[in-house]
Amino acid sequence: MSSRTRKAIVSSTATSPRAAKDRVPWIDTGRGIAILLVTLYHSTSWLLSAGFHVQWWITVDETLASLRMPLFFTLSGLFAPKWIRASWSDLLRSKVLLFVWVFLIWETIGALFFQLGLVTQGKCCGVRDTVVGLLLSPIMPIYELWFIWALALFFIIARATRGVDVRLQIGVAAAAAFIALMGWDGINDGWEGVFKYYLFFISGIYLRSWILWFGNTSRRGILVAAFGVWAAISVTVALFGLTHVPGVYFVNSIVGVLGGIALSRLLTPVSFLARIGRQTLPIYLAHTPVILVFVFVIHQTPLLGPLLPFAPIVPPLIATVAVAIALFVYRLAALTRARYLYEPPPVLLGSRPRHPASAVRPGAASEDVR
Repeated sequence: MSSRTRKAIVSSTATSPRAAKDRVPWIDTGRGIAILLVTLYHSTSWLLSAGFHVQWWITVDETLASLRMPLFFTLSGLFAPKWIRASWSDLLRSKVLLFVWVFLIWETIGALFFQLGLVTQGKCCGVRDTVVGLLLSPIMPIYELWFIWALALFFIIARATRGVDVRLQIGVAAAAAFIALMGWDGINDGWEGVFKYYLFFISGIYLRSWILWFGNTSRRGILVAAFGVWAAISVTVALFGLTHVPGVYFVNSIVGVLGGIALSRLLTPVSFLARIGRQTLPIYLAHTPVILVFVFVIHQTPLLGPLLPFAPIVPPLIATVAVAIALFVYRLAALTRARYLYEPPPVLLGSRPRHPASAVRPGAASEDVR
């Protein structure tokens, strides 16, 4: 492939001027913050299993948890109204199918790389257990991809209940979150996530105008205060171990959404966060396998000893590299049939194959707010 052809392909994957104009910058920034925090969390937890003493980062991650996933699901809900108004066929073919496809593909890829993680923990998962887990994953999601699984379910639930009184919908979701956020342990991470975070997704749909108003405010004092209140509550909850006190973490998570929106608005000038936020799906799909490779190599080679003095900086370092590699793989996939790792093939969409240059594009993982 000539350099001119390669440049043409890369150029054709850029977001269109109209799409760029229609975007709300702080939302992209918020998604960027959320996915980076998710990556940091997974980097820290897997490094801990490899023998790194990164307890300080574990504490930080736990403190940030009340912002990380509530913000992510709330922002995802902001993109949902047009799909909730769409027909069932449009929703299932254009939205749910994407989540189902990438979940099944990357759940299988994740199962292979997960074996590396088990080695670092001194465990072993047999072929039979792995196959059974994969077969059950559509109803009992495993590994870190429960977020994708939950999003597909959230869109279906929201579409099925769109005729139900909004107050009832939010009330039921709030009651479920109130219980689940007290440290309730469900069947697995996926179902726990459904009960914990559906409230935030549906709030993004039905409280959208208020959320956009708050996010678009020009009153910097309000934004700083909102973030400060969340930070104060989160540190207090962490220091005194109040997570399991009824209602405390529920309130902490709701304030976390406001604090996350405020932080997103304040950091909007940091352009790289918005660029990351426009490509959250490929990062979410591929970052854990990359982290597992690094952790396995560190654990199985003499690197562990020399790196231990640098343990405080290793989690964010590996998280950063994982994001970079995930995006690099995503861009390479646009040039080959490997793009179907990130989108369903045309035969499932009922459409004709597209030219490779227009297949996967940066920004396809998120949608315009209109």
